[in-house]
Amino acid sequence: MSFLTHLKKTSHEDSTRWIVKYNKKTNLVREVKQIYNPSEYYAANKHKGENARPLHNKNVLIKILEDDKARRN
Repeated sequence: MSFLTHLKKTSHEDSTRWIVKYNKKTNLVREVKQIYNPSEYYAANKHKGENARPLHNKNVLIKILEDDKARRN
């Protein structure tokens, strides 16, 4: 089962967010990390300002992964 399929079928807390890392050369998704406590993430990355990675909810992450899958095929 792919991560995309797993994400669509399972339920997650509404507060759960993900960050997405991209490959610099191909601009394809390289890594997805789940953030359990977004407030701690923001507090720890406050020094990065606008350069901090954006947090995505489940629906946005599904859209990002579907677009990435389409670009790979």
